[in-house]
Amino acid sequence: MDNNNKVQLIWGCALVLMGVAVFFRVPAVIEEISETFDLNSGFYFFRFSFYLIAAILIGGGVKKIQNYWPFK
Repeated sequence: MDNNNKVQLIWGCALVLMGVAVFFRVPAVIEEISETFDLNSGFYFFRFSFYLIAAILIGGGVKKIQNYWPFK
C-alpha cells in the first residue's frame, strides 16, 4: 500500500468529521447570524446552504473512503 492511499484515507475521514461538525454547528451559526443581520427573507436559504455544505463534505469523505476499500 503506497503512501498516497493512506493520505487519501485520512483526508476522507477528515472530510466526514468536518461534515458532521458543520451539521451540528449550523443551528448556533444561524442563530448568531440572525441576531446580527436581518434575515427574514434569507433565513431558510442560509440554513439550506449550510446543510448542503455539510452533506457535500460528508459525501466527498465517504467517496474517498470507499475508493480506499473498493467493493467487489
